Order: sequence, then structure tokens, then C-alpha cells
Amino acid sequence: MNWRMREVVLTVILSIVCGIIYLGWSTLSIPISALFGPVGSEWMFGIWVIASPLVAYIIRKPGAALIAEVAAAAVEVLTGSQFGLSSFFVGIFQGIGSELAFALFRYKRFTLIPLVISGILGAFGSTIYDVIANGFGYYSVKLLLTILGLRVLSGAILGGYLAKILADTLCKTGALQAYAIMKERYYGQDQRDAKKHSSSSRL
Repeated sequence: MNWRMREVVLTVILSIVCGIIYLGWSTLSIPISALFGPVGSEWMFGIWVIASPLVAYIIRKPGAALIAEVAAAAVEVLTGSQFGLSSFFVGIFQGIGSELAFALFRYKRFTLIPLVISGILGAFGSTIYDVIANGFGYYSVKLLLTILGLRVLSGAILGGYLAKILADTLCKTGALQAYAIMKERYYGQDQRDAKKHSSSSRL
């Protein structure tokens, strides 16, 4: 499926914005982790995966979630992330997880449920990377399950759900008129209106 130039440009813009947000969020997580312990900042996780569901919800094409997350992670690294290249590598794992959510629905559903699942699978992806990078011995079972549980919850809310809110808000401004998210709304509404008209004509 071919991408149009405006879709590429929007993906780049949103990825840059998300990458900068990731950098600020990472900086904020350090004092919170210091104050509340190793899992003290895990509730923040969802923001680090928001690029995937946000861009995929708007563009609605295969690869959008993965590309957006990897690009945002690259921006985070290039703008001075204290986590270095690990931010980029974890972004790849998160992007793959988030992309899988839309693939499961064959890229035909872009409702709240796939967006939430995208955030959840992004959480799984990041956790897989952490286990690979740190080794299984680094975690106790309780610690690993606690981290995963908090990430999944945060990914669902601050990742998938918040992405939908942000995109829907942008739609109301008229800024996304040329993108698939708005076309689906118009065509979907036209089809529903046609069905209603057809049903009423039979009465």
C-alpha cells in the first residue's frame, strides 16, 4: 500500500513531537524512580508508546505504528536521551508489539479496542527487550509481573486511549481533513445515513 507525501510528512511531524515528549518524560522518570523505587515510574510507561497508536489511528496503513515508534525513539536518542541507544532499541520492540495489534485486525479496525491493544502489546514489547538486555536473573518473578502489570495498564490508558482522545481532538480542529481517519468518518456516516434512508423507504 503506497503512502502519500502528506502522510509521510504528518508521520514525521508527529514522530518528532512524540520523540521530544519521550525525552522530557524520560527525564521526569528519573527523580520519580529515585523517590519511589525501581517500579515507581512504571505507571508513566504509556506515554512512551503513544506514537504508534496515534499515527496508526490517523494514517491507517500497515507499518504506520512501527515506523512512528521507531522514528520517535530515534528522535529521543538524537535529542539527548540519558538512556542512550537503548531508547532506540526498546522503541523497535515497542513498535513491533504495537504494530501487531493492528495486524491482528488485518488493518480493518481502528476503534478504541485495537488502540488499547496496541498500547498493551507495546508494553509487552518493551518488557521483552528489558529481559533480553538485563537477563532473566535481574528480575524476581514478583518484580517482573509487577513491572509488566503496571506497563500494560499504563500502555492501555496513556498509550492507546490517550492517543484516540488526541487524534479525535485534532479531527475537530479540521487539521486532519485529508487523512484516512476523516475519510472513514465521512464515508462511514454516509453509509449509515444511506442504510437509514433505505430502511425508512421500505416502511
